[in-house]
Amino acid sequence: MPFEKVALYRKYLLFKNEIPDELKESVIEALKIVDFDQKEKQEEPLLCLIGFIRSCGAIDLMVVQRQAQKYGLDLRSLETNPLFNFWTYYIFDYLIPDDTYGEAILYYDSIPYMDVIANTRLDYELMAPVFLKPESYLSIFYNGYDDADPDVHELFDHFKKSEDVFDFLKMERILECIELCRMTEHLITIFPKLEQFDPKTKELFKKAIYKMPMPYLTGMALQRYPSK
Repeated sequence: MPFEKVALYRKYLLFKNEIPDELKESVIEALKIVDFDQKEKQEEPLLCLIGFIRSCGAIDLMVVQRQAQKYGLDLRSLETNPLFNFWTYYIFDYLIPDDTYGEAILYYDSIPYMDVIANTRLDYELMAPVFLKPESYLSIFYNGYDDADPDVHELFDHFKKSEDVFDFLKMERILECIELCRMTEHLITIFPKLEQFDPKTKELFKKAIYKMPMPYLTGMALQRYPSK
């Protein structure tokens, strides 16, 4: 994972994607004393918080703070946390739906699209997020989608099991359109035709897409958005 490589580089344990020979023995011994299951369990609350931020793309600082408290985290202590800082970015002049500017936390990969997210939210007149279960945010952190939802899982599992290499690209295209705030109700109606979905994929897509969190809806799924 990118974060793990950066962390190793910063600790001078990795050079040109290789652990230096003179350090390998020490690294192997250190790995023997690490309980990775326990470490993963300890980091789950933080990963859920980052998954929440990822589902929103950009979110008001106070909302992140309240969500952090739900997971037993102190946002102030996360200011120096390498994992949190690698995946998130603080900004003080983010455009919010009342057409003013305020503080926000962005998912790092969403930085290039923060203006798109902000302006699309103005169109939808929505700011308050709808919260999912922790396991959903954990899945979003790892996958970019809520694999805990049966319909969403079935769609992406269908893509993964396909032997057609283009199906993987179609899966990536769905996630890209969500991240870029292009997966609006209009695009959803024509998306299967644009991507040349077969009948099975089209059926799975229509069941899943309305249940997937959208950044322009502040992490809300379209099935929960009160249409105008």
